[in-house]
Amino acid sequence: MDGHKLNKKELVPIIALLVFIVVILILCAISAGRDAGTGEDKAVMQEESGSAEESPDGGQTGTEAEGESDAASSDGETEAASEEGTLTEVKETIELDEDVRAESAAAGSSAAEQEGVSAQKIDPVLEEESKRVSDNGVSGNSVVVKKTNVEMLAEMMDYWSKGNVEAVEDLSGLSHYRAMSASLQRPSYFYYYGDRNEAGRPDGTGIAVYGEDQYYYGQWSDGVRSGEGTWLKMYYYSASDTEADRALISHSYNGSWQNNLPNGEGHEQYGIDTDLAQAGSRYWQNVIGTFQNGLYNGEMYIVTEDADGNLQEWYGNASQGVFETFEGRDQEGRVPICQGAQKPDSHLWIRPLDNMDLGLTEIREQVTARSGS
Repeated sequence: MDGHKLNKKELVPIIALLVFIVVILILCAISAGRDAGTGEDKAVMQEESGSAEESPDGGQTGTEAEGESDAASSDGETEAASEEGTLTEVKETIELDEDVRAESAAAGSSAAEQEGVSAQKIDPVLEEESKRVSDNGVSGNSVVVKKTNVEMLAEMMDYWSKGNVEAVEDLSGLSHYRAMSASLQRPSYFYYYGDRNEAGRPDGTGIAVYGEDQYYYGQWSDGVRSGEGTWLKMYYYSASDTEADRALISHSYNGSWQNNLPNGEGHEQYGIDTDLAQAGSRYWQNVIGTFQNGLYNGEMYIVTEDADGNLQEWYGNASQGVFETFEGRDQEGRVPICQGAQKPDSHLWIRPLDNMDLGLTEIREQVTARSGS
């Protein structure tokens, strides 16, 4: 039989077609395997996600729990930052830079108004004075000052207890201290900070502020000044005050007290600016001796200073605020009361009607007003 036989050339297309079909089948199998694996991965992921969703007992989902954790962490950081901000807060007694001074003043005033706090701004004069008092260790005013009476008196007491009286004088001139003193309507009223007895009255060591820029620091007994202590009055003048003697800066007494008045050995002193003194005027600068109920009593040592700054020393004997006089009168009717320490023939002269109740008049007026009230 003459059968048809395939030669090699005829087999090539057939083989190529078979190879192509095999390759296609292999690729399909591989693709199917990949899809199956991907489906298993998706199923696993969905199952894990499902376990993180809300549980049957109402628990939070994993996403919500994670969000709350982040929120808690954020709150913690905020709270810590808040605490740190409090610790690093710029205090109102710290001197501010010039470029933030005006902004701080506005912010401080707004906050004070919202809180109902009386805030006092520092004018340029007091601002300059703040720089001066810093030399005595006093923190000068910044733009806005808000302090309680207790805080102010505690601050002043600290300086006074260390003997820094210059710092005490500087503090008394700051606006918030002057406002504290001005709020006392009567000479006998005072704010107090210090030791107290069981009845709550000043007893021990303490400080007090009175009206008209007066202060006392020292010992107390059952509500009154008693023991060793220092009284201080500062003089401040307004532009409209044309009658006051602006040469007077301060008046003080340091020594023994009893029943609210100077009693015993003590030292009275005036601070004087001779540049502002009238020509020919003379001031009692220092008086040292014995006091009785605030009056000169006994032998007194006196230092005077005139408008040219010249100092002279004198001795005189007083009884209940009245000096013994020497013989003679001058053309103005004045009498001699004290002898010069170096020149006994020289004397201080005074009008007879002025030679009475000589002593610490302002302290005596305090006590009189207290007794009257």
